[in-house]
Amino acid sequence: MKLQMAVVLIAVAYIIAFFSHAWHLQKTTYGDGIFYYSWLRSIVVDHDINFTNEYADNRVSQPKTSLGYAGNKYSVGPAIFWSPLYITVHNIVRGNGWELPYQLATGITSVLASLVGLALLLRILHTSLPVRTLTVLAIAGASNLLFYGAIDPVNSHALSFFAAVVYLSLISAKKHHWFAIGITLAFIASIRNQDALYVLALIPIWKQIHWRSFILGAVLGFLPQLAAWISLYGSIANPYIAGGETFDLLRPHILGVLFGLSSGLFLWTPVTAIGFIGLALRDTIHPTHNRKRIIYLIMFCLQVYLVASWSTWWQGASVSGRMFVSALPLLAFGLGSIIERIYTNRLLRTILPLLILALSMLNGIGIFYYLFTY
Repeated sequence: MKLQMAVVLIAVAYIIAFFSHAWHLQKTTYGDGIFYYSWLRSIVVDHDINFTNEYADNRVSQPKTSLGYAGNKYSVGPAIFWSPLYITVHNIVRGNGWELPYQLATGITSVLASLVGLALLLRILHTSLPVRTLTVLAIAGASNLLFYGAIDPVNSHALSFFAAVVYLSLISAKKHHWFAIGITLAFIASIRNQDALYVLALIPIWKQIHWRSFILGAVLGFLPQLAAWISLYGSIANPYIAGGETFDLLRPHILGVLFGLSSGLFLWTPVTAIGFIGLALRDTIHPTHNRKRIIYLIMFCLQVYLVASWSTWWQGASVSGRMFVSALPLLAFGLGSIIERIYTNRLLRTILPLLILALSMLNGIGIFYYLFTY
């Protein structure tokens, strides 16, 4: 079987997993996804930002804001991304916004975003096509993108992965469109605010930045999130911080985040640890890319430090470290480096697909354990 065919099978697996899980539950929206989805449903169907009825329908709540609204600290970026297909379904169904076709439309948008992100990742990795393909297969099957990109896609994580890959694609292009790069960076931040750290990826090319276009794009791209905060809270202050959630920067739970039994990133998805090691090792095959890899390593470490310092560092109900799905494109470069080292050995080369399959099966077991435990 050609490796490219295996990538097609991953796409089929993602779509089948999504529809199977959605059909079993008869919904795709639950958990944190309710709050992201409520932005979309309330604006499109009710033409307001009063989430009282959305929360009542799902038996959830959020503290009242100073303006008297039911709060929604969750970002507005996912709702913007889901809106085209959701609005199309609404124009056809004319329902109350909660029926299964609406939820399927929202979920499949995220699934397709994950798949497009994987396809773009295949293009921007620095290695040969077989190594790039194996790397993407490992990310698709052995990381928690499998869960958040196929089984629980009505959330922010699949979209943050997609946006991060698009951003890296834009800054890796021979010709830089700085307005588009600025908008994409702002969109990344409006999906998950922590991912504003992706600005550091510009360091290797900072002398080329057309600042006026970049800043204009970044400001315009983040305006919807600012407008959402002002309309709901009367302030541009981040509602997580304003709501009392804190960061203990002097006592980060780094070991818990990476190796904790409940959701440790490296423990639950060892492929991410391999990617980290690959970023940390010097690349002797492509030495010109070492500076970029160091920047990516620093970005990942800052993500770990930020999450580990947060008051909810264990990330609630999570398959592996869900807050690191957006960092998978960074780890993919390190993972590709390790796979390339192994691929140069003819004997070890034959073992690689089996190793990736074993890691994917281990990931699948972890996902089933999570589904039947939580």
